[in-house]
Amino acid sequence: MGIKLAIADDHMFIVDSIERTLSTTGYMEVSGKYQSGDELIEGLKVSLPDILILDYHFPEGNGGQVTRYVTYHYPDVKIIILTGFDKPGLAAELLECGCMGYLLKSTADTEVLIEAIERVYDGYIYIDKSLSGKFSNINRMQPVKEPILKLTKRELEILGEMAAGLSNPEIAEKLHISRRTVDNHRNSIMNKSGAKNTASLIRLSIELRLI
Repeated sequence: MGIKLAIADDHMFIVDSIERTLSTTGYMEVSGKYQSGDELIEGLKVSLPDILILDYHFPEGNGGQVTRYVTYHYPDVKIIILTGFDKPGLAAELLECGCMGYLLKSTADTEVLIEAIERVYDGYIYIDKSLSGKFSNINRMQPVKEPILKLTKRELEILGEMAAGLSNPEIAEKLHISRRTVDNHRNSIMNKSGAKNTASLIRLSIELRLI
């Protein structure tokens, strides 16, 4: 398995550090390094990575704007936000924009970064574990709404495991059910919610207080 990556951060020291870290894997290659959103946009016209590791803050804009641009023009590029902003509300917003991962610079060591890249490459959402307990704070600051989505108890259980980043086989093993059953419930959740991807389902999980 070879994974092609691009890194966009206005601090070249961070960009070079990430490149050195990933080079130790033997199967991850950094094909593009950018210090601004403008440089990134120009670079993507020449070479597209499998995964883009993106800082949230740039002098000329923010990661949300860049995320929306990249997901619109290059939907096959999966985005992992790597930032110093420890804000679950921001993480939820960027997931809604289309990014697939949200990591904190203060806690994302080599093991976490590599795990996040592998999970996102396989099509799953990856959220920094230090944020998982803080998502409920968003809801406590907002009026409680009756969910318009009616899911079964099992569907809610599976959605919660999906929000935790588990794959279908992992969910099946944890809940002691077949992979086919998980697939069927996942398809049912997608159909009921109208969600087009896992990122939309994560947003739904937040609204239903599952994470």
